[in-house]
Amino acid sequence: MSRMFYLAFGAAAGVVVVRQAARAAATLTPTSLAGSFVQSVREFLADVREAAAEREEEIRGALGLDDDPAEEPPAAVGPAGGPQRVAAVAGGYPGELDDGERTMRLVPGARRG
Repeated sequence: MSRMFYLAFGAAAGVVVVRQAARAAATLTPTSLAGSFVQSVREFLADVREAAAEREEEIRGALGLDDDPAEEPPAAVGPAGGPQRVAAVAGGYPGELDDGERTMRLVPGARRG
């Protein structure tokens, strides 16, 4: 009786092992590996696009590119407490800034030399 039990148990275990091995072999085929690689690349590219869009929003907000040009910019306060007038040049920078100062404002991490 115990021999019959062990024989049936061994046969069932053999079937389970063979099915698991076949399933593992199917996941390691070149087609399956290529499919999972393509899916990983697509997910990576989606993450990169999302991060780039967020960074672009930050930059546009920092540079004021999305601001309404019809709005009046806030007036600067002068030393006497009254409004201070600064001559603006093309590009939106005060006329008193030289090219080095403009570059310093546009390039994060730039150092004065």
